[in-house]
Amino acid sequence: MEIISVKLPNETEQLNPSILTAPEPPAAEGPHAQEPPAEEKSASPAPRAEKRPAGKKKQSPGPAIPALALCFTVLLGCISLFAPKKAVSDTENRVLAERPAFSVSALWDGTLQSAWETYFTDHFAFRDAWLRLNGRLRTALGIKETDGVYTGKENRLFLIPAAPDETDVKKKADAINAFAKENPDITCAAAIAPNAISVQSAYLPKGAAAPDQKAQIEAFYGLLKNVKTADLYTPLAAHADEYIYYRTDHHWTSLGARYALEGLAAALEIPCEGAAYERIPAAEGFYGTLASKTGLFRAADTVELFVPKTDVEYYVLDPATGEKTGSLYREAFLTAKDKYAVFFGGNAPLTVLRTTADTGRHLAVFKDSYANAMMQFIYPYFDEIVLIDPRYFYEDLGPVLRQYAVTDALFLYNADTFWGDASLADLL
Repeated sequence: MEIISVKLPNETEQLNPSILTAPEPPAAEGPHAQEPPAEEKSASPAPRAEKRPAGKKKQSPGPAIPALALCFTVLLGCISLFAPKKAVSDTENRVLAERPAFSVSALWDGTLQSAWETYFTDHFAFRDAWLRLNGRLRTALGIKETDGVYTGKENRLFLIPAAPDETDVKKKADAINAFAKENPDITCAAAIAPNAISVQSAYLPKGAAAPDQKAQIEAFYGLLKNVKTADLYTPLAAHADEYIYYRTDHHWTSLGARYALEGLAAALEIPCEGAAYERIPAAEGFYGTLASKTGLFRAADTVELFVPKTDVEYYVLDPATGEKTGSLYREAFLTAKDKYAVFFGGNAPLTVLRTTADTGRHLAVFKDSYANAMMQFIYPYFDEIVLIDPRYFYEDLGPVLRQYAVTDALFLYNADTFWGDASLADLL
């Protein structure tokens, strides 16, 4: 396009008076119309029109941008398909989908397409970076909920827990009642821990609803027969302003587990008051499951250990391998992504903790990962603790109870896992 320049008058030049005065009415038309003087014609410049080189039309983006977008998408797809795959996401702390196997039946019923979608989603190129970008964009837009997680005050992240289904809750209660009836020599107790969203609801974003987990847990306890129950909500709620849940993870902290022990001790008939511990800040810079889920890595957590000051010694046995270790703490995980796995190295189908307590009591704990942090507080009161995670344990339960001479059983879960998981009822 040709650029047209306009010369502005300088201080020594006179402005054309016709620019400052209103134009005179046009002269009458017709054969007797008078031609204006030459200088007047030149003083009124003709309107300027945009000049364009002859034969040259205005350009449009055409197919270039869509083509580039298509190439970019294809490139990412190829990288996602052929790049080396990980079995576990360290960022999200979960097992990733495996490459689907082809079968005619899966193709016919549509499950093959669904499996491939899940596979590509889990292994999409630069997935971790996309997660972080998504979290930042949603925060910038003022969106307070991402993938089932609220972004609360002080950069706290809150898991939106599963809601209890009446039929499923009754099924779990019936299974526990049947276990207690079939094993009259085993003293049974149930302890359901509330989640942070219920206990620390004051930190939720404006307009976010907190479930009444206290009422939900009490309703479940009301269905149990010949089973002791532990109120964990009350001692946790009394310390709601303290560091009892991680800000970026769905677990309670060691401090939270210690306060919950006040409610659990009565159900297990173990002492609580007067116990002394060495508090060890073991690792900083912990970003848990909720940070990974949302892509928001803002408020790093600290993992703390409570080591009992006791003469009771113990070791941990892995029955699957026969390996024995002298501590329930796995220090290697303090420098790993999932620092909460410092307790026992994470979840396993069956773990045995043997002590020199000499109390004659053998405790079976049916549990999720919340129980892992609790064991540091209760091991001095039992000769043996058998940790059973029904999500991964597929053997017959009877031989295990007899082999370890179980005298007590504890059902210890957090509310979200307990409402949403069916494995316990299937095992019992």
